[in-house]
Amino acid sequence: MSRAFVKESDAETEGPLPQINGPLHVSAATVAAWQEELAAADAEAAGLRGSDAPEDRQAMSSAKRRADLLRARLAAAVVVRPAGPAEEAGFGSVVVAEDENGRRWTFTLVGGEEADPAAGRISWQSPLGEALIGGRAGDVVDWPRRDGPLSLTIRSVSLN
Repeated sequence: MSRAFVKESDAETEGPLPQINGPLHVSAATVAAWQEELAAADAEAAGLRGSDAPEDRQAMSSAKRRADLLRARLAAAVVVRPAGPAEEAGFGSVVVAEDENGRRWTFTLVGGEEADPAAGRISWQSPLGEALIGGRAGDVVDWPRRDGPLSLTIRSVSLN
């Protein structure tokens, strides 16, 4: 079938849900946010139940799909609490580092599902996350990047 006349929003309700392979290491705050999103999606679907309007059926299908995905994420979620010394970078740590040019970078080490590199939230399993894990103020780490590594000096580590 041609997809020329299918709305982009229809993609939200088509096909199987994405597979979740293995545990999702996340913070307690992320689990709480997912629980709130699930309650909202369930409420939206319940509010649309019984309507025959095509747009309502589409919205209900989308809300149910969103709820199913959130249930799968919650079932796979493993809450990781910061462990180890507060001055040592680990899951949940906020790391302030400085490069050779004096530019300051602030990173929060999070689970892959929480990562948002543009906002400074990097996965603890990413190359940069792995370089920072275990680091302390004064340590120098190499940030592996496409255009070559960048040396960063860790200026501070704190818990989020």
